[in-house]
Amino acid sequence: MSWHWKQLLPVDSFSIRTLTQLTENDIQALTLLYQPLVGATAHSLYITMYQMLESDQYWSDEHAHRQLMTQMSLPLQTIYEERKKLEAIGLLKTFKKKDDKQSSYLYQLQPPMSPQRFLTDDVLSVYLLNRIGKKQFRLLRERFSVASFLKEEYEELTYSFDEVFTSLHHSEIVANLQSETAETLQVGNERQLLNQERESDLAFTENDFDFDLMKNDLSSLIVPEEALTDEVRSLIIRLAFIYQISPLEMSQIISKAMVQDDVIQLDELRKKCQDWYKVEHGNEPPSLGMKTQPLNQRVTKEKELKTEEEQTIHFYETTAPFILLEIRSDGAKPALADLKIIESLFIDHHLNPGVINVLVDYVLWQNDMKLSKAFIEKIGAHWARKKVKTVPEAMTLARMEQEKKKNTQNHSKRYSSHQPQIRQEQLPKWLIEEKQQKNKVEESQENTESQKQAASNAKERFEKMLKQYNRD
Repeated sequence: MSWHWKQLLPVDSFSIRTLTQLTENDIQALTLLYQPLVGATAHSLYITMYQMLESDQYWSDEHAHRQLMTQMSLPLQTIYEERKKLEAIGLLKTFKKKDDKQSSYLYQLQPPMSPQRFLTDDVLSVYLLNRIGKKQFRLLRERFSVASFLKEEYEELTYSFDEVFTSLHHSEIVANLQSETAETLQVGNERQLLNQERESDLAFTENDFDFDLMKNDLSSLIVPEEALTDEVRSLIIRLAFIYQISPLEMSQIISKAMVQDDVIQLDELRKKCQDWYKVEHGNEPPSLGMKTQPLNQRVTKEKELKTEEEQTIHFYETTAPFILLEIRSDGAKPALADLKIIESLFIDHHLNPGVINVLVDYVLWQNDMKLSKAFIEKIGAHWARKKVKTVPEAMTLARMEQEKKKNTQNHSKRYSSHQPQIRQEQLPKWLIEEKQQKNKVEESQENTESQKQAASNAKERFEKMLKQYNRD
């Protein structure tokens, strides 16, 4: 169930603001670099918002969200979810006016990173590589690069500013600063100059990474406190997120990344984290399968788990799909093909991790612990169209799928038991020998018993599933 209506209504007003005009390079970056990560709908939402600004204007008039829904032919729930993607990836900042009478929003469009910055970003570059593959990533990198040249082979003739322009005398500067010129140069608090600089890295919180645990594990003789600068801390959070590194593992990596003069080199820290990931997980880039159910989509948070079903729901909500596959494989690393299926459910069908867990378990128990790509994606697409967001919703649909399959099998059994009789009535009696009739009856009985046994086994596996979750 979506809770967007608590945050946003069609009648709520909004205006759009930006500090820069998009260039042709910006459009290329949005389409070729950002779109594979956020999807076509979020990309379209960004472009639509930008086009709602009048030509050469940087702040739009107020509109109702209903107008945006009409413009994009999308429900408000979809717009809300796609807006969050733009916020998370650094393309949008959202502000809500402090007014209890009416909700009014300000959407400030952020320009995309330059291709150089995007393709060297610790998080975005890895996710893009994981999404589009090595071959396409190399092609994009070549497209957004230019051949370098050896400066040693050239003599620079560029003139400096003071070689061309005449500067003011010191007395003139002092006089001007004491005159009206000084006031003219100042920008009041009510205005903000346009800015072409690209803000920002992606925003991360430190809530999921225990810095104190990491620092306690670090030897102060090897890594002094002053070496953990704000820039280093920020990079540690990003690397821990993308490579799923624990605080204790990170402390070991940092110790290896230290150089002389008690300085942590950022590039060396990145390299050490990449080397660690290759040792632990191989050469494939990090998968999205380490995510767990979003907090706002959990139903068991801050709730005492009394029944087996509540414990099962909690297990699905707090376990990453990658870990679930490991559990079902008795601790073995999941196959790459299985991880690609999980990733497709994330990216192509936009399913939450907890929902993916239910779907994976259902398919495993229905297919003798094998993940059938065609089967799981068929059900995944169905659940995505049904807008399944929570684990209980997914479990309900899984039970319905099981019941539907059972009914189909019962229908097949009835059809099989009547089929020989229909065929017998259509053929002339003199063509059917008594022995053939007997064989057909026996074969029909064997098929019926086999179908009964298969349906019984499937039901037992599905019931066993809930019991096994509790043990896990």
